[in-house]
Amino acid sequence: MTATANRPFVIFRKRTPQRIFICFPGVKANSLTEKPRNGKHLRAALFLLPAFFSPTSSLRAAFHRLRGVDLAPDVEVGYEVLFDNLFPERVHVGSGATISARSTILSHDEAKAYAWGEREIVADTYIEEGAFLGVAAVILPGIRIGARSIIGAGAIVTDDVPQDTIAVGNPARVIRRRSTSE
Repeated sequence: MTATANRPFVIFRKRTPQRIFICFPGVKANSLTEKPRNGKHLRAALFLLPAFFSPTSSLRAAFHRLRGVDLAPDVEVGYEVLFDNLFPERVHVGSGATISARSTILSHDEAKAYAWGEREIVADTYIEEGAFLGVAAVILPGIRIGARSIIGAGAIVTDDVPQDTIAVGNPARVIRRRSTSE
């Protein structure tokens, strides 16, 4: 196999010129996204843009609830927050939590499925009551953010975060625990 054989090539479909597929020779795509979308996925996609750009936190939260995200009634949701697109119903956010702008909370990961042919990860992700996610935080699938924890801006959370702690960085690490006197 030559060095050029591993380069991606682009396929254009005549009937749908807006679609561009990037393929690698010898790699067969296999994903949930290839299957026809059911009503649940359509609903998740339909309410995504209103959820991103609504002028108030309560409206953004309402649109995310319509997408299927399990949000408590008093959750604050910032602009452009992304709750998992394929499985929004597997994201659970507790009462009084704050999700700052441009944060991403995932409940599935297809990286190993695409790259290595392994199974994709689909797992429930929990943000417990009173937790605070800083701007552009990323929470990976299956993670639990403990009650009243603080996740720093830009943190990428790869492991569970205990309650009453502060975690920052990439990957996020606990740097401080709340003392009992606070």
